[in-house]
This record gives sequence, C-alpha cells and structure tokens, in this order.
Amino acid sequence: MSILHAHTGLDLDDTQVGFAYRSTRDLEVAYALFKLLRWGPLVRVSNTLGGVALRWGLPVKPLLRATLGRLFLGGESLPDTLPLLKKLHAYGVTSMLDYAVEASTDPADQEKTLQEYLHMIAFARAHPELVGFVAVKLTALAHPLLWEKIASPPLPPSLRREEERFREKFEQLLAAAQEASIPLMVDAEESWLQAGIDLVVEEYMQRFNQERVVLYTTVQMYRQDRLEYLEGLLRRASSYRLGIKLVRGAYVEKERKRARNQGYADPIHPTKAATDIAYDAALMQCLERLDQVALCVASHNRNSCMKAAQFMILKNLPHDHPHLWFSQLYGMADPLSFGLARAGFRVAKYVPYGPIEKAFPYLARRAEENSSLSDQSGRELAWIAEELARRRKLFQPG
Repeated sequence: MSILHAHTGLDLDDTQVGFAYRSTRDLEVAYALFKLLRWGPLVRVSNTLGGVALRWGLPVKPLLRATLGRLFLGGESLPDTLPLLKKLHAYGVTSMLDYAVEASTDPADQEKTLQEYLHMIAFARAHPELVGFVAVKLTALAHPLLWEKIASPPLPPSLRREEERFREKFEQLLAAAQEASIPLMVDAEESWLQAGIDLVVEEYMQRFNQERVVLYTTVQMYRQDRLEYLEGLLRRASSYRLGIKLVRGAYVEKERKRARNQGYADPIHPTKAATDIAYDAALMQCLERLDQVALCVASHNRNSCMKAAQFMILKNLPHDHPHLWFSQLYGMADPLSFGLARAGFRVAKYVPYGPIEKAFPYLARRAEENSSLSDQSGRELAWIAEELARRRKLFQPG
C-alpha cells in the first residue's frame, strides 16, 4: 500500500474492481495481445505491413478486428459502441466518444467528419447518462497547413478560404454542442500545428465558455514550454471559464525526429521524470482554480491520478465536483478508471470507434506505445495477470 493509498483509503490497483466488466476470456486475449505488443520489432513491421495491406485492399481487416481492434476500439460505427457504453455505465463510468480519424486534406472527407461529429453530439444528447464528452480533431476539419500557418499571419488567399470553411464547420459544431449540453474536447496535435490550434481554441473558449464550459483545450505536458503556456492561459481567462484536458503527450519520437532533421531544439522534456514533474505542477495549478477551471485529468499515471484524488479529499471537496473529470483510454488502465469511479469521482473512458481502415493509424499508435518495456505496458500485464490468477484461485475446487 502506497503512502497516498494509506492516507486516502483509495485503491487504484484493485483488479477485481478494475476488470469486473470484462470476461475471463476477454482478459486472456488481452494478456496475449499485450505480450505480443512488447516485441518492438514485431510491432513496427506489423504496423508497416498493416498499413500497406489496407492501402492495397488486401483482406487483413478480420485479423485487425480480432487483435488491435478488439483491444482498443469500441466498435466500427457509433451504434456498435452502445453495448460497451452501457456496460461501462453499469460500473459508474461514462464515456468520451472519439471518431478515430486522422488529419485530412480532402474537403469531402472533412465534410464527412463534420457530419459524423454532429451525429456524435446528437447521439450523446440522446444518451446523456452514457456519454459525457465528444472528442474532435481540428486537423480532420481543415487542412493541416492551415494550423501550421494561422498563428503567423497574413495567410495566403487559399488558406484564408480554408479558414473561413473551418470556422463555419466549427461554429456549427459548437452551437450543436451548446444546445445539447455536451462539451467538446479538442485533441492536441504535433507542436508545429498546435500553436494555431491553441490560438483558435482559446478564441472560441472565450466566446462559448461564459456560463458553463462547452469547449476544452488539450495541453501536452511533455513539451518543455507547456507549463509557461498554461500559466499564461490561466492569467488570460479572467472573463470566461477554461476547459483544460491535461495529457502527457503521444508524439515523442515524431517530435524529436523532426527537431533533429530541421535543426531546432527538441521541444520535449529530456526525461520522463521531467515530464511527470511538469504534469503534476500543471495539475496542482488547475486543481487550485476549480471554481473557474474545468479539468480533465487524462492520464494513465497512477501517481498523478492519486494526487488529484488526494487533493479533493484533503480539501474536503466533493468527489463528483462538476469541474473535475478523469479519463483513460479504452483497453488500458482499467483499475485506475474503475477504482476512481467506485470512489465517487467522475470518469469518462475515452472510447474510439471507426472503420478499421480509418482507425488503423490510431491502433498503430496504441501498439507502438505498448511496444517497449515501459511502466505502462508492464503494469497492464501485471494487472491482468493478477486478476486472472485471482479468478483461477476463486474457482479452484476445494
């Protein structure tokens, strides 16, 4: 038992609670898949071959559905997710819906994504007990070049028209979300795109987050400049309510490779420990301002989740405070999600869905995250092994 556990009575390692919603067969398959995912070379080759096979139309979708899709996807369509959402809700966990698409340069694809986001908002409005948030990706609604250039005007005429089209889409989404009382969570992107996204999202938070929080930005704390950025954001938000999702970050290798190739300073903290320190500093700054800041602690880090819970307990604040949410990815960190929910905290499991061919880049990222001997992938295996051993012992004769 950790010091934090002893002080709060909160257990975020209880596998019986964490995996109650999952069958033994499901856990056995997950265990086997996580073991395979630890073979880094195999994951890299499989991701490359999978992407090529999908582009060539080869029949790999059944295999992907049975492996990465089973582990990390809530379904291939929005109706597909309903049984999972109901199961999560039965154990006190709501959902954050995510249409698992990537950036697009095709206006037709961008329009399809907009319609899917509107469909998600309508679905969430029809099932408010199941869905707490809708995640949106701005690079799926406008050309990525817009986000690279918009923070450094003037824009060329072609991008000015792209900005106008984006704003029409985004304002339509925000109006629908406001009417449905379903907050939007804007996903974070690579650093060279994020400055433009930050600029636009902050503008729309000021417009739409007056009486309540309709829009959340995402702050990636693995970046060395993000604590300073967050402090500035908190200072500037004097006339509206901030919505902040705190994450560590998902593009470490991509960021470092680009920095090396283009000859600029690596934007990422040099060590995981430095990232953890920055994350927890940002966490405390937001928690201390819960009257004005709606915070989503989107983390698989047990210590960060425990610190946030401990803060609420020691300050005698309600566990179900309307401005505090926790979130973990579907298929990962279940003992954290369900342990927090059992203790009365608000938890929204991040549930991606989409056709396998569109969701494959998301699935590939999840595979890569678990392909090293990291604390997280090792902890997933340890949790599952512990729960399988508990169940086998429970049902042994005599």
